[in-house]
Amino acid sequence: MHFSRAVSAFALVSLFSVGCGEPLPGAEGKAPPQVAPELLSQANALTTNIYNGYPVTVSGGLGSLQTFTLVNPAPAAKLSFTLRGGSGDADLYVKRYYEPTLTDYDCLSDAYGSTENCVYTTSVEDDQWYYVLLYGFEAYSNVTLLAYYSNPLPLATTVTTGINQLSRTVYEVDVPAGKKRLQVTATKPAGVNGQFKVYVRQGSAPEVPNAVECTADSNVSLPAVCSIVDPAAGKAYVMIEGVTNVNSVSLRVDVLTK
Repeated sequence: MHFSRAVSAFALVSLFSVGCGEPLPGAEGKAPPQVAPELLSQANALTTNIYNGYPVTVSGGLGSLQTFTLVNPAPAAKLSFTLRGGSGDADLYVKRYYEPTLTDYDCLSDAYGSTENCVYTTSVEDDQWYYVLLYGFEAYSNVTLLAYYSNPLPLATTVTTGINQLSRTVYEVDVPAGKKRLQVTATKPAGVNGQFKVYVRQGSAPEVPNAVECTADSNVSLPAVCSIVDPAAGKAYVMIEGVTNVNSVSLRVDVLTK
């Protein structure tokens, strides 16, 4: 199913079925693209690898095609592909296991502008290949492409995990209205070696190093604490990055009334 006029097409994908989110008003009249098959084949031959949690800045001309490949490194509740920022109009196509075309995909997000979202919410498992196609509905420049897997983190709940060097793990937090402070605390047990960093952003996942609201480093202070005053109600995103391998990191998020 494809809503070509949706402001943000949002896919909920399983191994056995594909659904699209409800279309939103405001982008009437965007025509489906027409591209020669040989141009798509050329783009697929030049595909670029992308990595979980690491943003890539992309630019392209009118009618341009760029392809990317992600191997999901761990099972998760959700896997998201987003376009943010920059200028112009790039459309986002994503497909699991196979390269998408302009007519064959799991998710198409084709809003006017370059704010796009494709999200898998079921069967996000180890070592799955995901393929991304960017189409220049208009010329676009300095747009950020980000792929990241995430898990929900309930407030006032401690989660403990090991992290690998250069890994980036994202947690989603639901922030209620009317709170004075969002506080993220991460620590490691005494005697455990290694360094990690914490990044926090409201509304979207952190795009390190440019789009981050708070950063904490375990080598500067332990516990590493990030606080946001007067947080907005809605989603907040916490990213843990392994500067080195760390066998055990404990993470907790609280909302405070003062």
